[in-house]
Amino acid sequence: MALLVVCALLTLVLLVDATVRAGLGTALLLAPWLLLVLWAVHVIGVASRIRVQHDGVMVQNVLRRTFVPWARVERVGMRWQLEITLDDGTVLTCFGGPARTRPRRLGPGRTREDADGAAEDMVAAIRRAKAEAGAPAGPDAPVRRTWDVPAVLVLLALACWATAAVIIAYG
Repeated sequence: MALLVVCALLTLVLLVDATVRAGLGTALLLAPWLLLVLWAVHVIGVASRIRVQHDGVMVQNVLRRTFVPWARVERVGMRWQLEITLDDGTVLTCFGGPARTRPRRLGPGRTREDADGAAEDMVAAIRRAKAEAGAPAGPDAPVRRTWDVPAVLVLLALACWATAAVIIAYG
């Protein structure tokens, strides 16, 4: 989130500078390119996430959302990133979750378990939520895959704006 705020402030400063130096028309021709970078930072860095719910887990990887009911979850574990194994053998890698880091050197007073606590805590929290879920929906409950429609619409709008900017500037 901090990266998004820094990028948004940098985008704002660049657009204000372009407006002051070259005028509003030029700033409007430059804006879609800066906003596309800001959109990418948001989609990759902020929108990708894991949300644990009472009936399953929602995983958003960039523009793709996947809802997995607890009855379909066989295993939750860590490889390089959080991985959810479904009952049909499919592995869902979670880009928005914790990632395993390189092992750190242990200083005095630290144990091996302290080294990568955030990733293991996330795995334990998901396992605990699955155990506390109660009656599962059944093994035939569907895994729902959808698109992040607002992000796709913003991408389409920015692509149209960028295309118009190129046509105006070079047409």
